[in-house]
Amino acid sequence: MHHVPSPQLRRLADEPLAVPDRALRHLSGCGRCQAEADEIAADVALAARTLGTPCDIGDVDLEWAMLQERLHEAGPVGSRAGGRLPRRLGRVSVSTGTVAAAAVVALGAGAAAALTTIYAPTHVAPVRVDQSDLQAVENITGLEPSQLAAGLPPSGSRSLAFGRLTWTTAGHARQVGSIARASALTHLAWSAPDALPPGVGPAGSAAIAPQVTATVSFSHSAGPGIAGSTLQITAGPAVVVQYGSTSANASPVTMAIAVMQRPVASSSGATASELEQFLRSRGGLPAGLAHELRLLGDPATTLPVPVLPGMTQQQLTIGGTPAVLVTAPSGVASAVIWESKDGTVHAVGGLLDKKDVLGVARQIG
Repeated sequence: MHHVPSPQLRRLADEPLAVPDRALRHLSGCGRCQAEADEIAADVALAARTLGTPCDIGDVDLEWAMLQERLHEAGPVGSRAGGRLPRRLGRVSVSTGTVAAAAVVALGAGAAAALTTIYAPTHVAPVRVDQSDLQAVENITGLEPSQLAAGLPPSGSRSLAFGRLTWTTAGHARQVGSIARASALTHLAWSAPDALPPGVGPAGSAAIAPQVTATVSFSHSAGPGIAGSTLQITAGPAVVVQYGSTSANASPVTMAIAVMQRPVASSSGATASELEQFLRSRGGLPAGLAHELRLLGDPATTLPVPVLPGMTQQQLTIGGTPAVLVTAPSGVASAVIWESKDGTVHAVGGLLDKKDVLGVARQIG
């Protein structure tokens, strides 16, 4: 097809669901259209700041960085050749698909109990998961964890055992030229720590993940009270900044700092109790996981953090809000996740011990 017209690229910022699938497919593989979409998104952000409520003084640094980027297109963060993420990060992220699959169980099960109107978590809490829980994802939803790990196209649909899943985004996750650019495109504020742990080098790359909207349309096979209902979940956007090493011999990714807009969800048709009963009637939900979810408290305000077997967990506070610290068995890697009071989910993790990870988190939290 021809390149995506500018009006449709502009609509991505205001009405992404109104953009045709063929335009989204073209956009995902066309550098020219992606560049124009980035320019339009930056213009939208500038107009929102200019015509909206005046920004506080904290945005001056961001505006200055954006101005410098416009004057000098090639910034230090974007100087690394190629668009792929570093190989070391790929290895570290092998478990990301597993965690994502676990999150489907934990978030889906926890949220379904209270999503007749809205799901908007205000704090995080740990949920222990294992292979039987991951197998439950396939049994309950018909969506294999390996499919989640491989990633999904920017938009599409898939049949489920009890209905149909459709999703849409503004494209694939991708690297951008600078941290300021990432903040402008996602409208997320990203803070750098004043001091880095020993062995951690400067920021090496910045990447963004667009907002994802997924809708589950329940079919007649879902049964009375559920059939005809819809469940819509919106997650993202997100910004991930990776840090290299101070070693002269190699430059692995030693640390990453991420920010993401908290997920929200809404349901039409089915009530909270009907959704909960439907989930239980599907069978296959491990008793241990069900018990963990009940311990979370109010599912409408809790964001579950999956904790895999062998990892240790610790609950603490960052910036006055609950946080979950997860540490690998050997202590060679750790991560901390928390949600700030403005509804932004933060994460700091890498090849660091928990003391260094918490030191960075408390600087930016």
